[in-house]
Amino acid sequence: METRRENTVETKKKASASTKALIAVFVGFIAVFSLLFVFLPKHEGELSPNERRILAPAPNASVSNIMSGGFSKEVDSWLQDHFPARTFFVSLYSYLNRFTGRNPVEGVSLGRDARLFTSPIGVNDRVIETNVAKLKKFAEDNALNARTYIIPTSGYMLESELPHPHLDYHDGEIIDRFRTELGESYKAISAEEVLRAYGDASGLYYRTDHHLTMRGSYVSYCAIARELGLTPLSESEFTKTGYEFFGTSYGQSGLFLTPPDTLETWVGSYDKALSVVTVDGSREETHTGSLDMSCLEDGVVDKYAAYLYSNHGITYITNEEAEGGTLLVLKDSYGNAIVPFLAAHYHTVIMIDTRTLYYSPSMKTPTELCVEYGVTDFVVIAGLDTVADGTLDWLR
Repeated sequence: METRRENTVETKKKASASTKALIAVFVGFIAVFSLLFVFLPKHEGELSPNERRILAPAPNASVSNIMSGGFSKEVDSWLQDHFPARTFFVSLYSYLNRFTGRNPVEGVSLGRDARLFTSPIGVNDRVIETNVAKLKKFAEDNALNARTYIIPTSGYMLESELPHPHLDYHDGEIIDRFRTELGESYKAISAEEVLRAYGDASGLYYRTDHHLTMRGSYVSYCAIARELGLTPLSESEFTKTGYEFFGTSYGQSGLFLTPPDTLETWVGSYDKALSVVTVDGSREETHTGSLDMSCLEDGVVDKYAAYLYSNHGITYITNEEAEGGTLLVLKDSYGNAIVPFLAAHYHTVIMIDTRTLYYSPSMKTPTELCVEYGVTDFVVIAGLDTVADGTLDWLR
C-alpha cells in the first residue's frame, strides 16, 4: 500500500515537472518572439521580394483614425506583415496545403516541372458586354483597321502540366464569345492557334509568372506583323541576354522553394534609335531604348518591369530610322514585351493602357490621339483577364 502511494506521488511529481517544462517552453517562445518582434528591422511600406506586394506601413495613430476604427485594422495588417519569420511560416502554410491536397493556394496551383498556374478566369457577363461595346464604338467612330490578339492563360494552353485534380479552364470558349460579339469591327488573330503552331508551348510561358516568355512574345509579334502586312525580323537579328527571375505567381503562391525562371531581353540593332516617352497624368518621362536596365539589376524584384518601363497610361515610341506611319496599341502588361518588336517597323507606336490604375482623365483620349496622328492601324494586345474580367475604363 505504501509503495502504491509512493508511485502515485512520484507520478504527480513527474506530471507537475512536465507541465512546468511545457509552460516554460511556451513562455520562452512568446518572450523570444516578442523580443524579435520589437528589435528586428521592419520593412514598412516596402515591396516584399517574395510575396511581390507592398508590406503594411506603420498604423496611423491619429485620433480620427482611432475613432473610425481604421487604426485597429491597420494594426492587424501591420502585425501580420511584420511577424518574425513571416516568410518561413507563409511558405510552410503553402506547402502544408499543397501536400494535404488543398491545391490551389492563394489562386495558384503547383503543376509538373515546378510550373505555377493561376486559377481559371471566371466569366463576368457584364464586363464582357461593357468591354465589347467600348471596343466596337471606338473602332467604328475612328474608322480603324482593328485587330485583336487575346492571349489565353498557361493553364488552358498547358493542360498536360496541370496538377491532378485541377479546375477546368474555358479560355477558348470565352475568347470565341468575345470574337463573336465584336463581329466585323475587329479581325481576330488567334493567339491560341499561333502559340500551338509553334509546337512545344511550354517554352512560351514562364513557370513562375503568367506572362509569355520573350520567345512567346516574339512568336506573337511575328503573327501580328504578318497580319499588319509587315515582314517580321528574323530571330537571328536580336542579341539575347538572360536574367534570373521570379514572377508574380511565385509571390502569390508562397511556394518559395520553386526554382527561378530565366527572363530574357531580345535587343535589335534598331533599339538604340528608339525614343520612349511615358505619360502618367501630367507627368512625362523620356527614355532611350526599350529597356529599363535598372530593373534588371541584381536584387530587383520585378524584372518584367524592364520592358518599356512597365505600365503607363500612354507610351509614345518613336523610331526615326523607320519609314512606317503610326500604330496604336491598346494593351496590358503582355504588350510591354511584344510592342518593342513592332517598333522596328513604325515611325511612331502609341501604347495606351486604359485600365483605371494607369490612365488619367487629364491625358489625351485615345480618340484625340487617333485624330492627331492620323491613326488607321489599331491592335488590342492583352491577356484574357483584361478583356473578360477587367475594365477598359478610359477607352473613348
